[in-house]
Amino acid sequence: MISEKMIALGEQRSKIREIAEYGWQRKALLGAENVFDFSLGNPSIPAPPSVTASIARLLQEKDACALHGYTSSAGDAKVRQTIADSIHRRFSFPAKAEYIYMTCGAAASLTIAFHALLNPSDEVVVLAPFFPEYRVFVEKAGGVLVEAPCVAPSFQPDLEALARCVTAKTKAVLINSPNNPTGAVYSEECLRSLAE
Repeated sequence: MISEKMIALGEQRSKIREIAEYGWQRKALLGAENVFDFSLGNPSIPAPPSVTASIARLLQEKDACALHGYTSSAGDAKVRQTIADSIHRRFSFPAKAEYIYMTCGAAASLTIAFHALLNPSDEVVVLAPFFPEYRVFVEKAGGVLVEAPCVAPSFQPDLEALARCVTAKTKAVLINSPNNPTGAVYSEECLRSLAE
């Protein structure tokens, strides 16, 4: 009938979801304007006026079928070239449009990447605490999730612990900065050490 694995996943409580539920309860009690809820990454301020104006302009100027229709699997060629040009301009890195694959958010991107990279029992190291769905993305692709702790209270990666987690089975290390759920931004020194 229903997957036992999915039932087990559904029965596990998610701290992120619990905090979100608590935030909604507090908003109902105190008023939304009195609660700063950063639990799920939902926006707490409106988009800049230029974003709203661009959306309105596109709705008026573009063909509705083209605007709401599918692009090629990799994404619109002009958009991918614009992104490649931006990467090149900002970071002096020779990005190429043909190496850019557009997705609808990080979840889709990670799922595609893990399915492309992982063979059964390959490992993906994540820095803990981490977004709980990372485990689902990795395991669904046949991989094994390995947790490397961060140092509290800064939640910067523990580079020695991370190094111990990397083995011959490691296929990827997932670096998420700003970290979800802690919000920690990894220092430049830390990122340079990770790159080495």
